[in-house]
Amino acid sequence: MNDKFPFSPPLGQQIRALRQERGWTLAELARRAGTSAPTLHRYENGWDRFELETLRRIGAALRARLEIRLIPAASGPAMARRTSARTLVKMLAPLFWERDLRESDFAKHAGWVLERVLTSGNRAQVRAARAFFGDEAVRRAAERRGVDPRTRRYWRLILARSGRAPQSHRR
Repeated sequence: MNDKFPFSPPLGQQIRALRQERGWTLAELARRAGTSAPTLHRYENGWDRFELETLRRIGAALRARLEIRLIPAASGPAMARRTSARTLVKMLAPLFWERDLRESDFAKHAGWVLERVLTSGNRAQVRAARAFFGDEAVRRAAERRGVDPRTRRYWRLILARSGRAPQSHRR
């Protein structure tokens, strides 16, 4: 994991965020990466049939390291179906009364989103967010300053039982 995207949002969201951070249009990144703007548009909007060589060129153009990893999937019915970002936005929107929740918030403010879900979400919201972001992201969010000690302890126990918590958190 890296500091910019510690919760591994979808790759397309990462590409868009880095492109926008640099102030580049789709055409500008396409030129620099030797690909087409329509290809980048598809990637940024959820297309998941990535060409490895194209990803390498996009990463190089964005001055970003490309990491491809296999992470064991969580087991059990709660994690069996991954929720789409669009569905998750609709499901979590009631928790964000002060502003409109957007899919881009998952990449830019994942810790904040998860913190809110862990402290205020119902069972369905927590399950969906956990399936979307993964247990490592939940562990990190549970350790954030805004999470009360009781909620933090609860998530340490839950993640320890599922074998996802680091050894230092198993007490």
